[in-house]
Amino acid sequence: MAEHVRAAHLPGSLSSASELDAALDAGLLTIAYQPVIALRSGEVVAAESLARLRDPATGQLLPPDAFIPLAEETGRIARIDRMVLAQAVPLAVQWRALMGARPFSIGVNLSVGGLSQAGLADHVRTTCLAAGLPCNAVVLEVTETVLSAIGSGHEDVLQAVDELGCNVTMDDFGTGYSSLSHLARFPIDGIKIDRRFVWEIGTGGRGGLVAAALVRLGRDLGLHVVAEGVETPEQLAVLQEAGCPFAQGYLFSRPLSADDLTAFLVQSRRGVPLPRRELSP
Repeated sequence: MAEHVRAAHLPGSLSSASELDAALDAGLLTIAYQPVIALRSGEVVAAESLARLRDPATGQLLPPDAFIPLAEETGRIARIDRMVLAQAVPLAVQWRALMGARPFSIGVNLSVGGLSQAGLADHVRTTCLAAGLPCNAVVLEVTETVLSAIGSGHEDVLQAVDELGCNVTMDDFGTGYSSLSHLARFPIDGIKIDRRFVWEIGTGGRGGLVAAALVRLGRDLGLHVVAEGVETPEQLAVLQEAGCPFAQGYLFSRPLSADDLTAFLVQSRRGVPLPRRELSP
């Protein structure tokens, strides 16, 4: 995932905590949902919730880098985490009903601020209970940066949400210095292979080999493995050969509005057509 830059350096970005508060109070936070595909069946099995904010002045959607760094710096990020959860969970109930007997989970990203909030596990439980969504249909995604920043007591928070049945997934896996130690230290159920490794598949760089190796590592450890940023049939073919079970990326779908994801799920109930490419010997 691209490194954040300071919001004040981006055209059209918010520049103060008061502007961000006003935008959140006005209901300008919206969510895009990117489907996650099972590579064996082509079925949509999950969607990642991605926070977006409409510019109060223009109404245009701002990219995350235009407001997330500001939210982190000013302590508003935990509020955004909870707002995303509150919007996504009821919609996930509708999408699970649409999918019938097929499993469907909703992914929500957690920040350092979100994990630092007292009662996170209770909040997740009550949000799911109110909507009628089982907690095991929620994927809580944390980056290695978040895991490296959290201190004493926060391990207990992750343990508590894990005990609810939520799937705790390490996002951007493989990019930091402590990825493997985090797998041993925290109750991690899955990993998402960073897109930068996936993008090197077919380029001759070592990143493509790393992506395949991380797939095998995750499977050997009994983890759910998702490859991020899949954009080409060649990338898909290499990941399939490595045994990668799940993937997301522009090859399948860009992030969608809630209505567009509903339409995508209706169209995909027989499976998403997966492009195939014969691998060179």
